[in-house]
Amino acid sequence: MRATAAQLLAPHPDERRRRLIEGPSGPAGPLATCRYVVFDLETTGLRPSRGDRIVAIGAVRLAGGRVNEADSFATFCHPGRPIPPVSTAIHGITDSMVRDAVPWPAAVAAFHAYARDAVLVAHNAGFDLTCLHLAEAQAGVVFDMPALCSLRLSQWLDPEQTDHSLDALAARQGLVVTGRHDALGDAIAAAHLFAEMLRRAEAAGVRDLEDLMRRTRMREAIAAAAAQF
Repeated sequence: MRATAAQLLAPHPDERRRRLIEGPSGPAGPLATCRYVVFDLETTGLRPSRGDRIVAIGAVRLAGGRVNEADSFATFCHPGRPIPPVSTAIHGITDSMVRDAVPWPAAVAAFHAYARDAVLVAHNAGFDLTCLHLAEAQAGVVFDMPALCSLRLSQWLDPEQTDHSLDALAARQGLVVTGRHDALGDAIAAAHLFAEMLRRAEAAGVRDLEDLMRRTRMREAIAAAAAQF
């Protein structure tokens, strides 16, 4: 649904933190029955609060505990500013690759339409959610769906591990990541890892999404991470 001007998120960090801490409750029922969209963003840099913008969005659906790679979302987007070479060195996206891409607000609005009926999931979600929240006013949408961080869930499931990066998780599960630092490739890898985490959480007795949020202190963890960006 398109948002009214009064609903759009002010870019003030206190308001962003309040939104994350007071995030919506998740749907009832076992974890595997929820619909999830696992997504990843590539950006011009790591400080969206200082003007860095999205250059690519990749996402995939997960339902019934299974990743549906056939139902995915992927787009480049024009950030309206040059992509620094230091960022291109990481994700490989150049100015020429996004020259004819849709403007970033339109890409964000299209992603919102794709994901609006699901629980959002990202690895280190504090960063990705900050990027989306700061794009709301320009895109004319509100990302008010429940959100999970697969990095935080991994920390809760395996507190003895010191490395919870996507690469480390993939290595521990024997998962080969195709297209690392490609938005869709990273989203698909994160989705498969997250599906296994959900199975482990249910085996540990987690009843539903709200129980998971409470046990992991998910909202507080995402808000604390978001404050860095």
